[in-house]
Amino acid sequence: MRFGYVCATPVMLALGVSMLTRSTMDKAEQNLRSSFHINSVTDVPANESLAPQPPLEQKTVMHIKYTKLLAKVSFISLIISSLLFPTGTFADIPVKHITYLACVTTLFACWFKGARIEKAYLSLFVACILFVVFYSLVGSLHSKAPFYFVFTEAQLFIATMTVVLFILMAKSCKIIEDEEIVLSAFYGVFFFALWKFIAILLLHLNIISFGSLMHFFEKYAGYPPVTSGIPGGYIRLAFISQDFATALFLFLIPAYPKMFSKVPRFLRIAFMLTGVVAVLFSYSRYYFGFLLILWFYIFLFKFSFMKRLLACATVSVILLLSLPWLIDVFNARFMSDIAKESDNIRHLQIAALLNAWEDLPILGGGLGYYSKEYVRSMFIYEVQWISFLAKFGMIGGAFLFFLISLLFYKILSGKKSLDHYVLAFTLFCFLLGGFTNPFLVNSTSAMFYVLPLIVASILRKELLESPQSNRLGAASAQSGLPFQTSRPQSTR
Repeated sequence: MRFGYVCATPVMLALGVSMLTRSTMDKAEQNLRSSFHINSVTDVPANESLAPQPPLEQKTVMHIKYTKLLAKVSFISLIISSLLFPTGTFADIPVKHITYLACVTTLFACWFKGARIEKAYLSLFVACILFVVFYSLVGSLHSKAPFYFVFTEAQLFIATMTVVLFILMAKSCKIIEDEEIVLSAFYGVFFFALWKFIAILLLHLNIISFGSLMHFFEKYAGYPPVTSGIPGGYIRLAFISQDFATALFLFLIPAYPKMFSKVPRFLRIAFMLTGVVAVLFSYSRYYFGFLLILWFYIFLFKFSFMKRLLACATVSVILLLSLPWLIDVFNARFMSDIAKESDNIRHLQIAALLNAWEDLPILGGGLGYYSKEYVRSMFIYEVQWISFLAKFGMIGGAFLFFLISLLFYKILSGKKSLDHYVLAFTLFCFLLGGFTNPFLVNSTSAMFYVLPLIVASILRKELLESPQSNRLGAASAQSGLPFQTSRPQSTR
């Protein structure tokens, strides 16, 4: 299953091209698609009998409903497993691979049964597959790394790009709703924060040893966390992508409580407690700064006066009780020789990768390409954006820039508020993290590209449903001016 994404590439490319070029359907299939959207056969011409549908047609409609339900379950499972498991496996069971293949199968099954997918997503899907295939070929010619690493890196890019597009496709054809995506992501992050909290508690109460914990992670999760010492005798446990997701939801829940109203209150409180511990023990300077900036935004624009007083009092008590320890943490993470060495390593990588880019500046060296001046384990560099420049050159870099620009456009297009700019800032912070950690391409990272878009869509719907927007819509109707733009063109 390790090469599942790559092995499925030709099949996905063929299906993508077929969906993109298929433009005509007969009348029966059009009626079937209409029934797919309204979940029942209700459009009956006036001159036809209102007699019950034949058994075969009723069976077909029921089959569509069950296919759609299976697709929803597959996408919810993929979202949860992507944020719960660091490598996507548990006890050697490739959970994310299985749910990914289930999403691919059910999504295309829904399309064959009449679901409409926007042409823009199909075009991007084909373009991304061609991009990965092309740079895999380039990498196999230029890269000195073993051929296995070319395909491994291709797998990561295929997973990231297709997971983003498949979720947006499923959303566009009503397989899964915005709120379901956000809540599925929350539960995935909550379960991760919970088991990390339990691991930290057992470790520091000396119930289990550090060696036993590492053995458990390597055997069952397939991923040993980043570890180091923390002042006070504590031990760092960092899971890079999952910890960032935890920090993101530590912002989203207090900032937009209405969005999580379906989550029981005790679970939200439990997550805030376990999530804070999970981020603290990630011991990441970047995540600390990211979370503090977003919490300061909540303090200024979301809290009432009484909540601000309570927040100030709480922070003051925490500072008074733990100020010496916080000073030690600050010195260890920002001023120590270890911190300086970590920064120097990144500086060396930047210089080496820029030299590698100068060898092939236009086209790049392809997937699997690396710098001979500074060889990293698995040929993956912390300064991931500079490594992308060396791999893809100016041409491939321009394509990635185009994809990222589309994400920001989707967040900020249409009716927006200050919250939409903050969501764009969260995406920017994630992308900026590509200069410090190699977490930009995997199925977990795909959720960081999707979530700001989905949250922005929910907030935009709330704006349009607000009384002020309704008054504007009524005034527009009276003046004969359109209030909403037409829906995007979709393919059949």
